[in-house]
Amino acid sequence: MEFSQADYMNDDSDDNSPYIFKGFSSATTSQRRGIHRLAGYDFKTEAYRKVDEFPAHIIRKGDKKIKDLVKEHVLPFLPAKSLMKFKAVSKDWDKWIASPLLTHQQSFSCQSFSGYFYQNMSKWDMNTMFLSLDPSTIGVPSPALDFLPEVVKILSSCNGLLLCQGLEKYYVCNPATKNWKILPPPRYYHGDEPAIVLAFEPSLRNIEAYYHVICAFPMLDQPIVGFEIYSSESDSWSCSSAYCSDVENPCLVGGGLFMKGVAYYETKSNEVLAFDVKEEIAAIISLPVQVGRDGSLTQMDGELSYVTAFNECENVFLIDMYQGMEMSLKRSVSINLGPERSLTYACKVLPCVNSDAVAIQVCEHIYLYHIREQKVESIASPNAFGSAKKFLPYINSLANATLN
Repeated sequence: MEFSQADYMNDDSDDNSPYIFKGFSSATTSQRRGIHRLAGYDFKTEAYRKVDEFPAHIIRKGDKKIKDLVKEHVLPFLPAKSLMKFKAVSKDWDKWIASPLLTHQQSFSCQSFSGYFYQNMSKWDMNTMFLSLDPSTIGVPSPALDFLPEVVKILSSCNGLLLCQGLEKYYVCNPATKNWKILPPPRYYHGDEPAIVLAFEPSLRNIEAYYHVICAFPMLDQPIVGFEIYSSESDSWSCSSAYCSDVENPCLVGGGLFMKGVAYYETKSNEVLAFDVKEEIAAIISLPVQVGRDGSLTQMDGELSYVTAFNECENVFLIDMYQGMEMSLKRSVSINLGPERSLTYACKVLPCVNSDAVAIQVCEHIYLYHIREQKVESIASPNAFGSAKKFLPYINSLANATLN
């Protein structure tokens, strides 16, 4: 069964009001047809030098050379892995792909969901691996993150950057380019399992795409949550004057989610804590179901969503999707995972970004349910995963982790 969409607030609401008190507008990223076909194209072949044999969707304009058109209008839309390969085309391309301008353009223009980084939940086994969902991004250069100086736990992922925790330090890195940065020590103790979010939002208006790290932590002996913020622009931490005393239980669940200027954290009291990074304002969003029902905060079609899944019978699972500031039920669908599924009732919803799909893990299998196509896709083979894995969605990007 399917429910009609709820009415959201109009775009003409007061621009001065914090984002978290507005409706969530859909975010769409322009993509050009045929661009992904270039990911495997060899620009050194003879065909590249013959206009009539070059891909039909790239046309010469005036006296401009085809390679210039590709460089200016195609490269920003390609995943980082393809761009790393194209650096070998020429010295000019190598210089252009390494430039801050192309890095800025690509991190804004190419925001398709590439796959998952995943780790064991055990602190004694931090083996990091990558599961690709996009053939053009298969195999980031170092999925184990062994270019970092120590073994790390991945805490958060945002638009191509990863926030990691070592024994005593935080790291921000880009696994596609292998650039990384050690963050200075925070002023407050964040604990072994910090509720922390990496906030990186590429914008066409600002080529210096700074990022933030926001840790929400309960005040000692008080039912209050405070916020400590790292800024890559100043390369320092600061304690926000904002705090939240309205949360029923200040204990937060794991990491969080960042989208459209707001960091979101699940709590143990059936609520979501929202923090507007720019305005430094906190708010509470009530969830319609218990967190223990294997739900997940995720991003679907540019909207903040909370998705749950549970086994109805045998191979049939019910997926409920809640959206908006009221977290009203937007859609409910039953899916059949087929006879290959293991006989178990356990399942877990995995977070997604910039996607219309819902990902669920059932034992060793991971499935994607494509909402528009109403199709189920199995993306992991048996015995590939255990139940005690943490999955973080990833976007293949040139984003610069060391910028400050």
